[in-house]
Amino acid sequence: MVDLAPFEEYCEFGGDRVYLLLAIARAKENEDRPSGDSPTFRRVVEAEGDLAATADELAHAASRFDAHHRLYLTVNARDALGATFELKRSLDDWIEGRIHGDEGVRGKFKRVDREFLSTLQSDGSRDETNFLFDLDDATAADRDRLRSRLAEHTTVSLERETPNGYHLVTEPFDYNRLETDVAYELKTDGLVFVSYLGE
Repeated sequence: MVDLAPFEEYCEFGGDRVYLLLAIARAKENEDRPSGDSPTFRRVVEAEGDLAATADELAHAASRFDAHHRLYLTVNARDALGATFELKRSLDDWIEGRIHGDEGVRGKFKRVDREFLSTLQSDGSRDETNFLFDLDDATAADRDRLRSRLAEHTTVSLERETPNGYHLVTEPFDYNRLETDVAYELKTDGLVFVSYLGE
């Protein structure tokens, strides 16, 4: 069973804010499967207290496939209303294209639900700008050194051990002023590792 308490504390709901929870079968962990044959599942987490039920739903969906899935949460809340308006603009474009003979948009009308999830996950639909510091092949000492340097500039909101290192989530700040010898990748709208599914 996944410990979701840190994520329940991290997530801030209200208004039109939602998060996306994703089950991803990464290619390098599923080498026996043909490329593109590992599905990704996405679900919207609408309110406080929904994380566990949504994680269970994703675990059930992923269990139908012979693949290793990782569970991730969007670092930034999403603006559901803004994403709806963006999808509406896209629908208008698809309709106009279809009227003018664009056969390529025909399939989009059959998967509007998935198009909405893609729109919701896009950078333009984020409702905040938290940073994700991804430390690959890092030790606990590396994590501690970076966390200490980050504390001089911002608040570390969430910390998570990943299969390859650590994720540190912070409030936004001028990261150009951050000086550290710890190697990291900064993501301004990434996915934070939650757990493996089925373990």
